[in-house]
Parts: sequence; structure tokens; C-alpha cells
Amino acid sequence: MAKKKNFEIGGPAPAPVIPIFPLNTADRAGSASVDILLPNGRVKQVDYSEYLGLGFNDTVLAIVGVLRAMVVAGKPEPLSLETIANSGLVNWWQFCKERAEQENPPVLASINRSTMESYAGWLTMRVTPEGEPWSKNTARTAFAKTKTILQGLVERRLLAGSDLFPRNLFPGATSTQNRRAYIRPLSDTERERILRPLSLEVAQVFDGTHPGSALTQLSLCVFAIFLKTGVNATPFLELPRDLGNCFLDHPRVNRKVLVTFKRRAGAFTTTPLEPAETKVVSLDVYKLCQRVVEMTESEAESAVGTQLEGQLWLYQMADGALRTLSTQELSGVANAFTGRHKLIRDDGSRLKMSSQLFRNTKINRVWRASKGDLLATAKSASNTPAVAERYLTVTPDMLEEHRLAGEVLVDMLSEKAGRDATPHSGCKDSLNGELAPKNGEHCIDFLSCFRCKSQVIIQEDLHKLFSFYWALFAQRSRVGSDNWKKLFAWIVRVIDRDIAPRFSPTIVAREKERARNEPHPMWRSNAVQSALRSVL
Repeated sequence: MAKKKNFEIGGPAPAPVIPIFPLNTADRAGSASVDILLPNGRVKQVDYSEYLGLGFNDTVLAIVGVLRAMVVAGKPEPLSLETIANSGLVNWWQFCKERAEQENPPVLASINRSTMESYAGWLTMRVTPEGEPWSKNTARTAFAKTKTILQGLVERRLLAGSDLFPRNLFPGATSTQNRRAYIRPLSDTERERILRPLSLEVAQVFDGTHPGSALTQLSLCVFAIFLKTGVNATPFLELPRDLGNCFLDHPRVNRKVLVTFKRRAGAFTTTPLEPAETKVVSLDVYKLCQRVVEMTESEAESAVGTQLEGQLWLYQMADGALRTLSTQELSGVANAFTGRHKLIRDDGSRLKMSSQLFRNTKINRVWRASKGDLLATAKSASNTPAVAERYLTVTPDMLEEHRLAGEVLVDMLSEKAGRDATPHSGCKDSLNGELAPKNGEHCIDFLSCFRCKSQVIIQEDLHKLFSFYWALFAQRSRVGSDNWKKLFAWIVRVIDRDIAPRFSPTIVAREKERARNEPHPMWRSNAVQSALRSVL
């Protein structure tokens, strides 16, 4: 299984404890800012001065001191430290501010296990700017980032470390349904919708006729390679200028093997020598990177002797400062590209390029091309089968053919009367329907509904139907691949192919996402999900 993100201070050996500034040092009392030098040339400044004078100055200054010590030590790495400051401590300070307003300021002497439990509970009650509640996994991640800093205080004996952090504060947080929202892969038409304008603009970049800035041109090249290879963004943006270190020769003519380094795994990612859809990339991608080397030659000369020396994705800002591409810059270029070409998805929603979208798309295309071979799909993505399975969306066409026998009623309000409810939709007659036992007892074989003429599906069923749909997917890792294909895969295919297209794509997308994040009560409990496995 893929390694989880680690926000801890140390690595293989414990990091040395660098002393922080004493809390009573007068020349530090008015300063609560820290500068974090990032590997792409930017400097991230965090300033917590606004929290001084609220009753927990010692906590603010101690944490600022720990941050400065971490910057000096270089652990955690600068990018990790930036996310800790942005999304970890930002929440911690808001929590501390609310405690202070309740006349219970979290001074160092008062921070204990109970405080950590209260903070964890506070995180689970957070909502997004759109008003949606945080997922458990989001809350867990924010807590882990805050814990990294507080653990630094424990190591310096400023907090009592014994039993400070309770275990398993967010049970089930890393399960599929509690992780970040799934990005639906591109359909063939959506992929073509992006590919046509992107290929034209990248050709202009290659020829030197593109009117955009250096940042825009480099980002378009990156997105073209993301679309073709499905590589992870951060390792790819860290490629060296010496292409001989990241593109290896392939036995097949005009082929190269792309090699990247993923810091979380602590290993280089290489591609199996397979001719099918893998990260073995065509020579055009290699030539595009060669063109980038030529485009950034002057920037590379200016970067000699700096931390950016040897980097590939260099560009110069208006003020002359050198930078390398980051995911933030890519997002801005993607927004502009979407607006420029008025890109939309099949359901009418906005279509924005991202590395995660292209990776999902690539892995699903490999899955279909390999006729459902999960091991081959995982190898192509340099993942374990369990991780690769998270990217998969619909069942491939190679599965046994099934067709919906029941009825789908779009204009259904007048037809609703007389229906019997089923765990996922409705039935004309659960006592005497086509597949009912006809012995005076109601039919309970809800898995067979999708090949029964008595099944009736209306728009109001979609939330429950897609909750059942995601519940089926959740069984793949529990019942095994072969059992899942035999028992459940055909149902997923019927829903995707025969039912969903009968309703508005916007409504289907909305209810599908709602079901993923907030399952219908029928499919929310572990007991009901375990009933699915009882058919084995």
C-alpha cells in the first residue's frame, strides 16, 4: 500500500533538536513571523502577530521559535513546512482564538490531552467555503500537521509529552468514502475536447510562435505531458535539466523510459518495459523536454550558484526573479486555458486541466486497454493494486453482457403510487413480480432487481441508487477481484450504461457525488454493507 504523507520532523535518524529563542527574550517579543525559503525560489512568510495579546503569547512565541528551528534544520522539507503553516497552524490559531474568547486561552501550561481531543472535535465541525462539512480525512490531515509543531514543543520540554496525543481520533478517516472527492476521469469526447486546443498551443510553443508568457508556455508543455503519461505532478516538476538522468533508453526504437523520484516513497519510479499504455513515453515527449531545455537556457545560466541550479522548469518573473514551476502556477494557467477555449464536461460543468484529472484518466484508459487486469494497471501507474483500484471508475466492456429489464421513469411523479420500496430503487409488485418467490412473502433478492422486469427507477431514487453503487465498489477490496467481478460488476455496468443516461447528466453527477460524500441511510451502516458480502 502507498505510504501516507508524513509530516514528522525526522527521517531515518532523529533530527537534532535545535534550541529556540527563549520565551522571555525582549527582542523577540514583538516578532511572530517566519520566512520559509521554498525550492522553487519563492519565500513564504508566515506572520502570527495578530494572535499576540489574546492571552496565549507564550504559545505563539514558542511555536514561532519551533518553526524557525525547523527552517534551519531543513526538516520537515520546506514545501511540507509551508503546508503545515498554511493548513495546519491556521486552524490551530483559530481554535486557540475561540478558546481565548471563551476565557480559556491555551497557554503552554494548559495544553494537555483534553485540549487535543477538543481540537480534534473542533476540526470535525469545520465546513468548506461552500458550506460543505469537512471530511474525516481532511480533519485528520489538519490535526497531523498541527501535531508536528506541537511535537517540537514536546521535544524541547515546553509541553508535557506523556499521553498528550490520543490515538485514533478520526476512526475510518482513510477509508475510501472519507477521502477527498474523487475526480471523475475524462470521457473520450472530453479528452478530445482538451487535446485539440492543447496540441495546437503546444505546437506553437515548440515553434516559438506562442504569444503567452514563459510561465504559460512551460505550463502548457507540462500539461501535455501529464495528459500523455499520467505522472504525478511534484516529482515531474522536480526533473533535472540533464535529461539523461530522467529519460532512459528503451529497447524499442524511438522510445524512452521516464524516471521520476517520489520523495514520500523515497524511491525512483521507473516503468516496466511494456509496449502498451504505460509511462513509457514516445519520443515526442522527450523532444518536448529537449525544447524546454533550449527555451530556459538563459534562466539556467542565471541560476548557477543558486538553489535552482540544475532545475528544468525555470522561468523569470517580471521583476527578474527566477522561479521554477509549482502546482499553484499550473492551476492559474489551467484556469486561463479553460476560459480561453470555453471547455466544459459532458454534464455541462467546467472542465479544468489538472495532474490528478489526467492521472485518473490515464489509469482508467490502461484498465480498459488491459481488459480489467488490475495488476497490469497498477504496474503502469507504479502503484500497488489497492492504490490503483481507487482510480478506477466504470467496469470495462469485457465484462459479461447484462441489460436492464425494468423501467426507468423520468416523468415519474404520477407513477409513484403503488411502488414497493427496495434497498436501491422500487418494485411494481414485490409479492408477485417477475422474480418474486410468489409464496406470499416479499421478494428480498435486491441484487437481481436489475434483470427483473418489475423494477421501477425514478429520479427520487438516484441518491439511494448511487449510494448502493458506491457500496458495491467498496466491496472490491473485501471480497476479492474475482468474486467482485462475478457478483457485482454487472450491476455497476447496468447503472452506468442503462440507467444513468436516462436522466439529466447534471442531476446524475450531483446525486452521484452526494451519494459518495453522504450515503443514503440505507447504505451508511457497516451492518448493511456486510450483508452484501453474505452472498458469497
